[in-house]
Amino acid sequence: MTSFVAGFIIFLISHSANIFFQNLKTMLVKRVGLLLWKIIVSLLAILGFVLMATHYHEAKSFSIALWSPSIPILYLSYILNFFAIWLLVSAYIPRNVIKLKLKHPMILGVKTWAFGHLLVNGDTFSIFVFGMTLAWAVLSFRAARKILSTVTTSSEKKYSIHASAATFFIGIMIWLYIIRAGHEYVAGIGLLVAT
Repeated sequence: MTSFVAGFIIFLISHSANIFFQNLKTMLVKRVGLLLWKIIVSLLAILGFVLMATHYHEAKSFSIALWSPSIPILYLSYILNFFAIWLLVSAYIPRNVIKLKLKHPMILGVKTWAFGHLLVNGDTFSIFVFGMTLAWAVLSFRAARKILSTVTTSSEKKYSIHASAATFFIGIMIWLYIIRAGHEYVAGIGLLVAT
């Protein structure tokens, strides 16, 4: 359990420079260079991920169930997670309307994903993981908006209908795969069986 928690915290910290130590990040980038900074952050993220992946089942075994979700809440979670995936996909496809309008779709996607999972996972392990992730996403989004407010943009880019449509269809295909097989493969919980 301790190793998983340590990995989880390391993983979050590696993605939290803009939230907690923006000034330190700026100073270190000037001193060691952007490339070395990215390498260090990436290594920390990989270390955290490996610790989480190798100790997931051990940590999960210590979890205590506090509540079970109702069927309507399960379906609400499925819908929320579709929007989460749609937002995450939109972060990687240029000129789609979601990315241009929302500015930070990845952080919003993580926030939606964490909230959707909090609704249906009433055990202490899940509450810790998804609760901490949701808190991180809220703080990260606030920091990102603050940084964006200090940056001046010359003109707003025009969105592409094709890119926007591709974002939607890729998102829905990933969502359907996760419901049918992906979630069971990654987390060991079949969503179709759960309903």
